[in-house]
Amino acid sequence: MKLQNGISISVLRRTILFFVFVLLNFSLAFAQEKKDIQIHFENDSVAVEKGSTFTNFLVIENKSSEEIIIQNIIPQEKYPGLLFYPKNDFTLGAGQSKNLPVKLIANVDFMKLRSNEIKFQVSYTTPTVTRTESTSFFVVKGENKNIAIYTATYENFINPAVPQSSILLTVENQGYSKRTVKIDLQSIPDGLEMMPKQQTVSLEGLEKQTIEIKIAVRKQNTLYPEFNINAIVTDLLDNKIVGSNTLYLVILSHNRQIARGNEAVSGSNFAEMSYNENSSGFNYLQLRGNIAFRVTENLKSRFNIGADYYVEDGRYNLYDTWLELERKNTVLRVGNVNSSDYDYPVFGRGGKISTKFGKNNQIEILALENNYNLYGTYFQQTEGSTMVGAKYGFGNAKSFNGKVSYIFEHDPRFNVDTQVANAVTSLLINDKHSIRTELGLSHEKGLVNKDENAGASMGANYDGKIGKWDIQSVNSFATKSYAGIKRGSFFSNQRIGRQLSVNQRAFIQYQNSQVEPEFLSFQGAPTQPGNTSNLRYYFNSTEALGLGYQFSLRKWNFLLSPKVEKQKTANFYTSQELFSYRFEANISTTLGAHGLNLTAEYSYSKENNKADWFNSLKTTLSYRYKSFSLNGTAQWNAISVFDLNSYYDVSRNFANYNVYASYNFQMLNHNLTGSFSAGTFYSELYKNLNSNITGNLEYKISPSWSTTGYFNLSGYKSTAEYASSGSYYQYRVGIKKYFTTATALGNHKVTFQFFEDKNFNGLLESGESVLANEIIKLDNYVAMTDKNGKVVFQNVPEGTYTLKVNESAGARLMMDPVILVHNNINRKVSLVKNIRVSGKLTEIKQAYDVLETDVTGIVVYAKSEDGVIYTAVVNQKNEFEFFLKDGKYNLYIENDKYSYIQPTQTIQVTKEGYSKTVVFEYKKKDTTIKVKKF
Repeated sequence: MKLQNGISISVLRRTILFFVFVLLNFSLAFAQEKKDIQIHFENDSVAVEKGSTFTNFLVIENKSSEEIIIQNIIPQEKYPGLLFYPKNDFTLGAGQSKNLPVKLIANVDFMKLRSNEIKFQVSYTTPTVTRTESTSFFVVKGENKNIAIYTATYENFINPAVPQSSILLTVENQGYSKRTVKIDLQSIPDGLEMMPKQQTVSLEGLEKQTIEIKIAVRKQNTLYPEFNINAIVTDLLDNKIVGSNTLYLVILSHNRQIARGNEAVSGSNFAEMSYNENSSGFNYLQLRGNIAFRVTENLKSRFNIGADYYVEDGRYNLYDTWLELERKNTVLRVGNVNSSDYDYPVFGRGGKISTKFGKNNQIEILALENNYNLYGTYFQQTEGSTMVGAKYGFGNAKSFNGKVSYIFEHDPRFNVDTQVANAVTSLLINDKHSIRTELGLSHEKGLVNKDENAGASMGANYDGKIGKWDIQSVNSFATKSYAGIKRGSFFSNQRIGRQLSVNQRAFIQYQNSQVEPEFLSFQGAPTQPGNTSNLRYYFNSTEALGLGYQFSLRKWNFLLSPKVEKQKTANFYTSQELFSYRFEANISTTLGAHGLNLTAEYSYSKENNKADWFNSLKTTLSYRYKSFSLNGTAQWNAISVFDLNSYYDVSRNFANYNVYASYNFQMLNHNLTGSFSAGTFYSELYKNLNSNITGNLEYKISPSWSTTGYFNLSGYKSTAEYASSGSYYQYRVGIKKYFTTATALGNHKVTFQFFEDKNFNGLLESGESVLANEIIKLDNYVAMTDKNGKVVFQNVPEGTYTLKVNESAGARLMMDPVILVHNNINRKVSLVKNIRVSGKLTEIKQAYDVLETDVTGIVVYAKSEDGVIYTAVVNQKNEFEFFLKDGKYNLYIENDKYSYIQPTQTIQVTKEGYSKTVVFEYKKKDTTIKVKKF
């Protein structure tokens, strides 16, 4: 690294001295003067576990020549779990010392203490003066700092016929400290509307809270209705992920696909025809579509198309069009192809094949021509570069994985042959330390001037945590002539952070990034000595050193960060440098459905080593309410080195303003969905005003047909000396058809109609009703009966399946549940409704007992005469329920947390029903009785 490209030594020395001076002041502020009477605890910190007792000795040393009297030793506050501390006064002679025990028990209330500091006040008298001093020690609590998030049941069913359904999430603080966390929910695949998608919850130690999530189905025709909701819990104190879970959700439907294809991930299977018009006059018809189907029993296929037809010219263009075939673990794709992980841009038209083997191994081979269009007459079909490549992935899914790739490109337009090889490995150690390494090699050859370049790249990253310290190191380097994406770049980011307390953390960070690529000469003409017109030179660099301090107060989060930074940009025409002292502040909060974030950065800078300095400020305010967001940015004077490159000769005193708003909505029973956004940008630096309005709409006119619309209006106005202005519009209207995958060759259609069999003869007769909205399972595939009691399973491969009904909701089959599928099936199925038995748990309390109990989650068992055991779980209202057929049952609880008055009860269930409520009375096993002394 050249000296002139970095921070000068004198500036770096002044900056380091400044930080040392600040730290020295902090140290002096806490420095203690040497005293004759010294009071301290033997151990500065003590590690404790819940339920353990521990002792720390209070040490009092009299190093004076006079006798002193210790009068009072008083705890700073009434600490729960404080068993013993010295209370009597005593005399301490000259030169004597005494160790006094302070004993505590780490009970639940002690572990919930917000502060980890245990402080005592000690009062003593000397012959001349009376003094009170404080001393303290810290406890290091052994606690689980994770936040658990889960639902009461593994499967959560959503009825799309209802405008909104809801699920209850339990959020549990498994630690003892108060936490404020943010919960983010994401639908995988996309297709669910969740309100709220983000929520902030404050939890006391060991507290559980139940939050309700409203869910609506955006795509009513989803073929494969299993959804996963990824729930991620982030601690707002340090923005670290402290909990996560995947919640399993099934959208109920009476028409259910069994054979699964790739379209479930992308939510495709549609065709859309639209008309596009814009102010430039290039109006065209557009066709977009995607469909998945099964060719044979073991061969699946997907087809995608994108085509434009220009009305006035009669020309067309075919793009983003491809056919994909999948058989077991092998996928072949022809048409438009793209791929990643080659450290080189790979897209064009051709073919790609990949296959998986073993647990986590994969091989990919591709060959293509670098051309975005597949075919057409609108654009001239020029010869693009041709490339071939291969990639091999290996490792295991958890602790180690990697990949090796190679690409060769022949470019006839630039007359250059390029080869790039790249290898990456990732290693996870003890779930705490992550290490990633990367190595790349490349070679370029000019086919006309015969010049060549060889290059290399390397990288090493580390991310880990050691005690209260977290360390992140990201490093990469590529030579100027390396032909990969990182050509001529150097990047180093070193960050060390420390958790100071539950609500505070600090970090120090150093960054250095540079880009200075080097290319082969243009191959159109021989290189001439001294001629630099064919060299593409540019240079950008940023180097910064900063500190940061984060803390939270209730629901508010704060970040304060001073920084010193130097930026540089250069090319053959201009060169700019900017040196800055910066101070950044961030304030954010979430108040229910409202979110607020304010960022401000003040800079004190000078440009191009000039003597005078100038001030600048940039602020950003973001506000969010449900599906509405509003963002605004204001900037005064240059913040970035690129602000110094202006087309106009302006002073530093300029202002830029930007306002942007967006709104997503659903209405008319979720048949109308859309989004609107609008923004405006005014710049004194570039002397222009830009504005833009965009909208997207889709209206569902039937379960499988929709109308679509899009519009964009934008305007431009220059305020320069030779002012100009203009506007642009574009709109699109279309119609969209969603497809349901037909039953493929080798698969079958299975239809059931369910009814209540009141006379137990298995026949649907007069007076017997069909059963709507019953949850049905064919193996693990879930569906729901329609208003006629029917449910259809499409694309069912041959085999043996088990038919199940949701017996917990009160129905049971009157037939053999094993279904053999070797052709289409249409069958009436009789169900018998079970009898509901409800119960509750009631605590018997003594008059002095004020301690609350929690019986949520306790399991109640019901054992029939033939030995079949049914289970029910106690809810938050201390209630439970069974759906049982007629007979005698023993109801009992196997839980030793409480003492039950009658832990087993026998009931008789008849066909007429069971109207009584089963009550289990219980007491605490041990109760603490507080006795007041008189």
